[in-house]
Amino acid sequence: MKKILILLYLTFLSFSNYAATHYPHSVTTIQTKAKNVYICNSSRAYAYHSSESCRGLNRCSHGVLKVSQSDAVRKYGRKPCKICY
Repeated sequence: MKKILILLYLTFLSFSNYAATHYPHSVTTIQTKAKNVYICNSSRAYAYHSSESCRGLNRCSHGVLKVSQSDAVRKYGRKPCKICY
């Protein structure tokens, strides 16, 4: 049993090295690119938008903020707009 676990571990290590060298667009590379989204600066707003011209932002009278998508979710508690996403 111990030999099987060691063999599985070594196989996993060799595959992870193969993936890192043969797939340069790794997950960490993709995650570092922050996508900007638009939110209404109102306490009643609930969504973030892919563009400033989304019709979901038409009624915003508190100003539109450009923030990263991760901040829109984490900091402001917003969800994707049902119109533009």
